[in-house]
Amino acid sequence: MSTVSAVPQPIPPPPDPTVDLTEGAPPDVAPVADVCVFAPSMLLTVTVEATGSDEEGPGEVHVHAGGQGYWLTRLLCGLGHRPILCTSLGGETGAVIRGLLAAEGLAVDLVTVEGATAAYVHDRRCGDRQEVVRTGDPGLSRHERDDLYGATLESAITTGVCVLTGRPTPAAIETGFYRRLGADLGTTGVAVIGDLHGEELDAFLEEGRLQVLKVSDEDLLADGMITERDLDDPTDAGLRTAMSSLADRGVDMVVVSRVHRPTLALVGGRLLAASPPRLSEADHHGAGDSMTAALVRATLESLEPADALRLACAAGAANVTRHGLTTVAPSLVDRLAELVQVTEHPTPSDRPSKEGP
Repeated sequence: MSTVSAVPQPIPPPPDPTVDLTEGAPPDVAPVADVCVFAPSMLLTVTVEATGSDEEGPGEVHVHAGGQGYWLTRLLCGLGHRPILCTSLGGETGAVIRGLLAAEGLAVDLVTVEGATAAYVHDRRCGDRQEVVRTGDPGLSRHERDDLYGATLESAITTGVCVLTGRPTPAAIETGFYRRLGADLGTTGVAVIGDLHGEELDAFLEEGRLQVLKVSDEDLLADGMITERDLDDPTDAGLRTAMSSLADRGVDMVVVSRVHRPTLALVGGRLLAASPPRLSEADHHGAGDSMTAALVRATLESLEPADALRLACAAGAANVTRHGLTTVAPSLVDRLAELVQVTEHPTPSDRPSKEGP
């Protein structure tokens, strides 16, 4: 095995990358976005944490915006980019999230919906997360879906790059939404990075292409693309077959994360494996989203695949050292990236054939 770097298909630049829309504008005008993040909906999170070592006391209550799209948006801001989040909000929970987003100064294109945005309450005073209550996703009406689709398409075309996240529940939005995005983002030349699987991924790939897809081995298992035996197979034969299938369907770079084994990436017919340093774990939640955000950064900065994989693994490793979601320090990510080992594994076509007697 050898250290490798391979080059995927380049992404098109944003339509006007040199234009600064804030030049001559009032100081409260946000800078032009460089990537669109799409999420069907958001989540209000309420978490009760222990005060010091007192697990029996009333604790501290933390109220935050949540959901994959929000977490990716926040991470990308921390990594030095300017994302705009396209999503929907409604009801009292949605009103709370609006205030939280405004306080953070995040760029958003919000579609107001009739139903109340989903929420959960977690109790972590004993260390582990205990779910107290969770409300469901209200779904969108036809007009609300149309408004969200138009907002997402406009922001994606403007920035030239779009990050797609999956549905929190099947009720959030129909899969046809993803199928239409696949067709229209392809027609308009938008580069797409996906962190989704299942029906949403299948629908998108019917009409579109992904430059980068981030999934986990558990995602592939849930989708029936691999079996339980494949999770621990030292040859990774089943995973390789699944990754090759996704590449054949229109994914330029397939990245598969695994909890206790090297992350794999298939790009340009070459299979890469990356192993980050093992760090003590405070909270593993959000590690996958951290990896996706790093892959988006790598795409925006035109990093080569091996370096993109290093950055993604470093972000995932850094994430587990912190309590809370998407609170990774960019300087730590960059330092850890220097310690990630990336090797190339031979693909079936690289293996020497056995000669007959």
